[in-house]
Amino acid sequence: MNDINWDAPARLHERNDGGSDMFYDFKTLRSGSLAELIAHVMALPAEDRQRVVIDSLSGSINIRDITALAARPDFPAD
Repeated sequence: MNDINWDAPARLHERNDGGSDMFYDFKTLRSGSLAELIAHVMALPAEDRQRVVIDSLSGSINIRDITALAARPDFPAD
């Protein structure tokens, strides 16, 4: 199991692409630690989760990977 820096700085972005598969316009919604943003995304309604990505030091994290990170046994609880 890879160690995750849950305290790493990250930004949450929402995709505003009008349904296009080619061009994305991202709006920054909030900043915080990786753990905080993952918890925030997981609290969103399912349809809203599909429109967000988290940018962290390790790169962009899509909803599939956000969900997997939230399910890890070492994910920090509140």
